[in-house]
Amino acid sequence: MKPVYVFGHRHPDNDSICSAVAYAYFKNVTDAENDYIPARLGPAPRETVWAFERWGATLPDEISHIHPRVGDVMSSDVIKIQNDRSMLEAGRIMRDNDLRALPVVDADEHVLGLLSERSLAMRYLEETQIAGFDEIPVTLEQLAQVVDGEILVGDSSRIVDGRVHIAAAEPETAVEVIEPGDVLILGNRKRTQPMALEAGASVLIITLGIKPDESVLELARQKDAAVILTNISSYVAARRSSLAQAVSNIMDTELTLTTPEMLLSDAQDALALSAQRELVVVDDDHTCMGVLTRTDVARGGRRRVVLVDHNEVSQSAEGIENASVVEIIDHHRVGDIQSAGPILFLNLPVGSTATIIATRFFDTGIEMPREIAGILLSALLTDTVLLKSPTTTPVDHEIAEKLCAFLDIDMMQYGMELFKSKSAGATFSAQAAVNADLKEYRVGDHVIAIGQYETVDLNEILDKKSEVIAEMNNALAEHGYDVVVLMGTDIIREGSEMFAVGDIKIAEKAFDASFESGSVWMDGVLSRKKQVAARFMDAS
Repeated sequence: MKPVYVFGHRHPDNDSICSAVAYAYFKNVTDAENDYIPARLGPAPRETVWAFERWGATLPDEISHIHPRVGDVMSSDVIKIQNDRSMLEAGRIMRDNDLRALPVVDADEHVLGLLSERSLAMRYLEETQIAGFDEIPVTLEQLAQVVDGEILVGDSSRIVDGRVHIAAAEPETAVEVIEPGDVLILGNRKRTQPMALEAGASVLIITLGIKPDESVLELARQKDAAVILTNISSYVAARRSSLAQAVSNIMDTELTLTTPEMLLSDAQDALALSAQRELVVVDDDHTCMGVLTRTDVARGGRRRVVLVDHNEVSQSAEGIENASVVEIIDHHRVGDIQSAGPILFLNLPVGSTATIIATRFFDTGIEMPREIAGILLSALLTDTVLLKSPTTTPVDHEIAEKLCAFLDIDMMQYGMELFKSKSAGATFSAQAAVNADLKEYRVGDHVIAIGQYETVDLNEILDKKSEVIAEMNNALAEHGYDVVVLMGTDIIREGSEMFAVGDIKIAEKAFDASFESGSVWMDGVLSRKKQVAARFMDAS
């Protein structure tokens, strides 16, 4: 299954995170062909952390961008070979699977090197004569494997480190070249077999499948020698013997490694500078995860995403322009997100994205786990300010009541606990109050940022007014906004203390109020979208 990332907007609020988790669950139930992964684009607000703990849900991982990564395009079903396997086995694997390279790993799948088609061919071409094992010993088992042989006498773990000969001459001549420890390849040469053992041969490879006499086998035991029987010819056995060496002897150990999390653009640069045509992909433990080839890079990878609670580029993840948007679930104005083809774009005039997602559960009859219902209710109540916001619709009321009935809880009691969690056990931070939920709006030629800090005790923000205004000015300068507005929303009094910095004339025109003192109380103003952003648009 291919991954599809589900996330809300930058500076995520409760609705953004809860909706991402709930909708990812919904899609995983209804779409078996893809793996929907919830994510968030920033730290989770306190009330979100509280709600997830309250209902036993798992917070999604935070991601910083949506640029394609190595893990999106790599070949993950990669074939590997252990370091003690023979060159012949490696060559067969590469031939049968049309591979140009094999990652070499140990018994724990840790990457040790890379065996390339080129390195295998070069080693084979270097063997212009029958090779020996004096420089690179092999085990008897490895030797038997490459000649497709059966060990008749000898310990499979025995080390073979002598030269290799073919008995093509008369017996007396053939054994003249044998030194203790050598390997002799021969057919049904009954006189040569015992003479070779007497001369010190450590291994006899008997070809053409003709089993030697028992007396030869007994002599081999006495001389602590080994006998291998194979059905292939002496010529083939001689050629194959040079391929008995372990792949660890010829693998490339100077590798350029990468990880699934590396940006594809960075991996492309690394691949261009690498001597290999492939990059081995490893995890933190150096375990092989896959291979990245030049073909993989050329094919590229657009990460597939589902957007919830937003549909504007400025609100979305870095790199969204290069992603493939497959769905949008939102309750805001239509923005500037583009897609390559037709998609499901569900945008409804309700108080929260959570309302839309809960409706899909109810309408389709998909069973809703208790933790999903709990976080959806939490998102609905925070986004509608306990159903008091002017953005609240009859649908929001209906869905909230259904969720409370399903959870068997009192809506207002739970809602107050939820809002109190925003500041419970924490010291007020002007920086967090300003930046945690700051959204950009383009109004004519102006860029306006509007934040909202909801509380049950407005004094916590009024007591830090100078710090709040200073932090707003920092945001103004850092991002080049024309105006920064912060709503200090008191859910008990059902209104907001409005702070404004920058070109305050724009704010004064929008609200028909003076901001000379830095802030002004506005009774009944609870909705950023409908009562604040809308006023700026009307005044432009």
